[in-house]
Amino acid sequence: MDNSYLVTQSNDLIEARHNNPLTAREQKIVLTMVSMIEPSDSDFKHYRISIREFTEMLGLEGSTKYTEIKKIAKQLMSKTIEIPLGDGDWLLANWVSSAKYLKGAGVIDLSFSPDLKPYMLQLKNQFTSYRLSNVLSLNSTYSIRLYELMKKWQHLGRWECSIAELKGKLGVEEGQYKQYGHFKSRVLKTSVDEVNDKTDLHIIYKEIKKGRGVNKIEFTIRHAPEREIQVPRLEKKSELVKEPSAIDNLRERMNELAEGYQFDTAFFAQLHQGASLIWQGDAEQELEFLIRYVNEEKSVKNPLGFIKSKITSAWEIHEAGGRITFADLQPVKERWAGREEKLPDWFTSKDEPSEPSESNPELDKEKEKLLKKLAEKKKRTTKDASTS
Repeated sequence: MDNSYLVTQSNDLIEARHNNPLTAREQKIVLTMVSMIEPSDSDFKHYRISIREFTEMLGLEGSTKYTEIKKIAKQLMSKTIEIPLGDGDWLLANWVSSAKYLKGAGVIDLSFSPDLKPYMLQLKNQFTSYRLSNVLSLNSTYSIRLYELMKKWQHLGRWECSIAELKGKLGVEEGQYKQYGHFKSRVLKTSVDEVNDKTDLHIIYKEIKKGRGVNKIEFTIRHAPEREIQVPRLEKKSELVKEPSAIDNLRERMNELAEGYQFDTAFFAQLHQGASLIWQGDAEQELEFLIRYVNEEKSVKNPLGFIKSKITSAWEIHEAGGRITFADLQPVKERWAGREEKLPDWFTSKDEPSEPSESNPELDKEKEKLLKKLAEKKKRTTKDASTS
């Protein structure tokens, strides 16, 4: 599938509450529009969808009448989204601001609300990308929303959310499925099953109880690129050649370094997002350190899985207040007995992360030991600086 059919949205938009949720059909229209946005666009345009594609996405049969299209467009324009702005502030905006039907051309032109520009245009960081093909195959509005949320947290491999928050993010209307058992059977389980069956993700969920009731859900997220779905090319709004984005250029540089493997666009976007959160401006340098290590360390059998697992481990240390740099990660053949600090086994394992369930005492002990060393080193550095 052409890389231009990536859906890219800011994380704030992914995490927003869907109080007036889009139907699965409406979501597919909106996400198709998002996939038409060029990385270099500084403003929204009219996003053109042919009536043939429109009817296929909506599952309409026979000849679509003008009145049907008008009704669908009006319903789409009435849907809103609530985006948190921090400190209790929020933005309530319509998804679509206008719709124009051109009967002679057999197309419909749609425009996004201008208030959504910061969440879709020229995104440099804190965004999520995935292939449009994965959501076009989903039949449930809850499945599409769950897939988006899982893609946002894919780089960490897990995500935890309260039941109340999860309902709002999935678009469960207020007062619906009050009993957890109903929510689980009619929303959660069916959505997880459909995402697992039809997309490039595999999700496992675990219930976390408070007292006798389930209070939170912990998701474990694995990428299954071999199940990436391919769909026919959609008609583009223009044939202009896209200017490569900064992340595209970075991915190309990293692929030039990589030996025997390559990063695809969606996987690298998630990888870069995680690295940027940990190292910020040093993300490119740390990724380069890690790639060079993988090139030299011949015992690494699954380079992409290994790289993802190291980013995940680094994130856990970052969250605990420590700092890791891959400059310390050296191939076995170059290590020597005189090293002051040996990297622990959990950091130098060569396998992809297994499905985490219960806490591993040995892993926790190793991480705690490493964090203590980091804290002591920082304390000594501060003391030396004050006495000099």
